[in-house]
Amino acid sequence: MIILKLGGSLITDKSKQFAVREDVLERLAEEIKESSKEELIIVHGGGSFGHPIASKYNLQEGFKNKEQIDGVVETRRAMNELSRSVINAFHEHKLPVVAIQPSANITCKAGRIDDIDTGVIKKFLELGTIPVLFGDVVLDKELGFCILSGDQIVTFLAENFKADKVILAADVDGVYDKNPQKFDGAKLITEIKSTDDGILDTLKTRDGDVTGGIKGKIEELVLLAKKGVPSQVINAMEPGRLKKALRGEEVIGTVVR
Repeated sequence: MIILKLGGSLITDKSKQFAVREDVLERLAEEIKESSKEELIIVHGGGSFGHPIASKYNLQEGFKNKEQIDGVVETRRAMNELSRSVINAFHEHKLPVVAIQPSANITCKAGRIDDIDTGVIKKFLELGTIPVLFGDVVLDKELGFCILSGDQIVTFLAENFKADKVILAADVDGVYDKNPQKFDGAKLITEIKSTDDGILDTLKTRDGDVTGGIKGKIEELVLLAKKGVPSQVINAMEPGRLKKALRGEEVIGTVVR
């Protein structure tokens, strides 16, 4: 089994709110169709759909006031809209995808997954479908609600379904020692070992929003690696790379193990 994470920066244009990269979705769908016949679970990020609204209402802090409820509703509506775009594009390419809304079957505690109905996902896999989940606002036993990242969903599912590997499809070649979009001479880190805490310290000191995002993703992948599930970060904006990764072929990127 493979868990595939489609990054929000890959499938949406984060410089514009609610902007789907439809051409990218179409190509990704074709590459998935042409690749592995293994069991597959897809998780996608929020990109320009979920993050701006969640930030506007400070949803990451949990329930603080009733005004945030509007933010919960708007975030869920936006994420469902993005999910429909993903499902529609993939369905047009004859992929047997089925959307599973995290807020309907996942509960958190202090921002971490506490309970999830994996039976629903397992049954859909047995039926030969490809479950598709996404980052969402879910109930939290301590915070009232919380932002559940797609990265955390990936970690949980990969561990519980004993995935062979995780593929994080991004819009950059992998993890760099510096933000490649801001610094010339940024070097690609081709391998991260789960025992190398120095890598996380390096990511922690980098500036900007991208730092937190990358650091959070790598932290989740390192947790997985420590439990025996390897992963790789690839640039799926480059045609053919996702197909190669799904087939187990060598691809430029960062391996976490």
